[in-house]
Amino acid sequence: MNGMKTQWIYGLAVAAAVMLPATAMAQDGPAAGHGKASFMSQYDADGDGAVTQAEFLAGREAKYNGFDLDGDGAVSEAEYVEEYIGRLDRELAERRARQIRQTYVRYGVLDSDKDRNMTLDEFNASGSRMFERLDSNGDGVIDSGDTAAAY
Repeated sequence: MNGMKTQWIYGLAVAAAVMLPATAMAQDGPAAGHGKASFMSQYDADGDGAVTQAEFLAGREAKYNGFDLDGDGAVSEAEYVEEYIGRLDRELAERRARQIRQTYVRYGVLDSDKDRNMTLDEFNASGSRMFERLDSNGDGVIDSGDTAAAY
C-alpha cells in the first residue's frame, strides 16, 4: 500500500473513531427526552400503554417536587438549575461509562490476534474495510459517484 493511500485510510479510520461517539452523544442527553417513548416511560404509571390526565398530573407533580430541593413548596431558579445540573452530571457519567466500555469493544475488534497490542496493520485492516464499503463503485476514490447508501 502506498504512503498516500495509507494516510487516507488512516484519516478515514480516525474520522470514524471521532464521529461514532459524537453521533451517539447527539442522540443522548437531556434534550433527547422529549419524544413519545420518553413521555410514555415518564408518565404511563401503570404500564398500560396509555397516559391518563391523572397519570400525567401525578408525574408532573413528582417532577416539580424533585425540583423543590428545600421542600418549601416553591421552586427557585437556583433549585431548578441545580436539579438540572445534577441530572446532567449523572447522564454525563453514564455516557462516559458507556463510551469507555465501547472503546474496549472497539479495541477488541481492532486487535485481531488478541495479543493486546494493536499493530498498524490491524488498525488499517478496519480502515480498509470501511474504505471498500464507502467506495461503492470500486474505483479507488470516495466521491459523489459513490452511493449514498454506503454512507
